[in-house]
Amino acid sequence: MQGCRLLQVSKALARQVRPGVENTLLKSYRVCVVDDHEENVAVLCEGLRQHGYQTVSGASGEEALRLVSTEDVDLVLLDVNLPDIDGFEVCRRIKADAATEGTAVIFCTVRGEKVDLAEGFRAGACDYITKPFNLPMVMLRVGAALRAREIQRDGTDDGIVDGAYTDLLTGLRNRRFLMERLQEEVEKAHRYDFPVSFVLFDIDEIEANDDELGPVSLDDLVAEVAMSMNAYTRTFDTLSRIEGSLFGALLPHCTVDQARAYASKIMEEVNSTTFSDPSFPTTATLSAGITCCQNGVAYSADYVLGEAMRSLLQAKSQNGERVVAKDLAK
Repeated sequence: MQGCRLLQVSKALARQVRPGVENTLLKSYRVCVVDDHEENVAVLCEGLRQHGYQTVSGASGEEALRLVSTEDVDLVLLDVNLPDIDGFEVCRRIKADAATEGTAVIFCTVRGEKVDLAEGFRAGACDYITKPFNLPMVMLRVGAALRAREIQRDGTDDGIVDGAYTDLLTGLRNRRFLMERLQEEVEKAHRYDFPVSFVLFDIDEIEANDDELGPVSLDDLVAEVAMSMNAYTRTFDTLSRIEGSLFGALLPHCTVDQARAYASKIMEEVNSTTFSDPSFPTTATLSAGITCCQNGVAYSADYVLGEAMRSLLQAKSQNGERVVAKDLAK
């Protein structure tokens, strides 16, 4: 039953990405799913295929090592409890082999104690997901890991691979990363006289489509809203989850009108989508506050965030489209 429900969720999420929308992962990546439970493999592989990934699968440690060495695998979703070699040892062997050390590994396992997480990261994994997993969250974490892998290969690692800069629920950047990047971009905008915009989004209203069943869990909703927002965000923008249901989007070289258009598109998409679990159909509404700055005063990141928050609070009190923009350059 759980597997069937998650497969329905995966297909519903795949339909959220409209034709013609730029996907940051258009390159065809191959993901290897290794788990000795057939249902888990089926759910994960179907979800991955629905989001444009090629998949191969195995049920043992030896099979995982064979597939990684022969199938040009970019990432492994790996269980720990395997019938022969445990996942930690499989990961260590992948990372010890010069031919496969660049393969990203994400553990997806029921073993979620602190000692297990520590062991997984010591073995060389880039992420660790505990079961029962949230399928939208898995898709986001896979995407984040593959982007980080490309950044490392290009030699432009800017700290994204550091877990301290990642929101564990959504796989997006976190507040710490956002504030550092915001400060950098605001200073560049002042120095080189180009615009930079910052958008704050918040989930305003959550409405269950079935009163008896109630809404989907907030964590599931936040993860799925993040996926929907990510599909409409440029690769060189910074989309982050700040806290709770609050998201921030840093848009370099983006005027206030362009930021408003971006925010309106995101809001239209989220407001018109039914999320996601067929057992708990739920709709959500967003509000947005926008701040744009350019040459003039060298604002601090905290000031820009504060101005965006003021705009957001004003937007929440409005009827109709809940978006307010303030251009600090004027």
